Amino acid sequence: MARAVGLVAAVTALGTGAGLAAESILGGAAGMGHAFAGGSVHAGFLAAGWAVALGGRHSWKGPALRGALALVLASVAARLFAAGAFAYLLVPFVLARDADRWSGLLGRVGWRPAEPRAILLGAVAGMFLGFHLLITARMTLGYAASVPDTGTYLAALAYDVGASAVTAEWLFRGAIFSTLWWRWSFWPAAAASTGCALIRYLLDPSLPRAIEAMAGAAFYLVLLGLASCALRAWSGSLLPGYVATVVFFAVYRTLHV
Repeated sequence: MARAVGLVAAVTALGTGAGLAAESILGGAAGMGHAFAGGSVHAGFLAAGWAVALGGRHSWKGPALRGALALVLASVAARLFAAGAFAYLLVPFVLARDADRWSGLLGRVGWRPAEPRAILLGAVAGMFLGFHLLITARMTLGYAASVPDTGTYLAALAYDVGASAVTAEWLFRGAIFSTLWWRWSFWPAAAASTGCALIRYLLDPSLPRAIEAMAGAAFYLVLLGLASCALRAWSGSLLPGYVATVVFFAVYRTLHV
């Protein structure tokens, strides 16, 4: 387990460091450094998930490289032109193609089909948390909810589908939670996984910096993380938690902070 955790830390740090270096060097090039930084961080998460899921085997490097390259290219495309964000939608297909070749080994991290009722439950869970967030934010902080720009909203949703939610489920609920769950019990594994995911989201520069917004985000992200872990444990699949995460962020994207 120590080796797996070390691999997660090393690969994620490498991706983050490369992204920050690119942002410093290319920051003046129409924000291209920021785009490369964001893509590199997610690429590091994806690669770390592969390293843990395949137990540190040398063979993790091939699929990790292809997935990481797809994420970085999608991030750059999103920065270059408006419709480029939809390149994020290709990332799950790249991941699925490679993961299917290792389906025997990856079954233990949740790479398997899910029953329709489990997928539906994931959608309901994400929708419930999302709308509860909207109602609470409006009643307590006065934030409004709407979709004024359809193109911007769909581009953000494509990012969630192909980058944010994919890497969160693959690394935090797939590799980390599943690995710890087999060694510990549900709650310690879920707490560790959710804690790692929470740190990742709170360090996201796109998250509002207002204290009340960050506190609210932390609360709902913890609930979302625990719900996704429970869905993973109950269904045996990552898909319901992935659907819950996508639906939650689809609702969250309508909130104006």
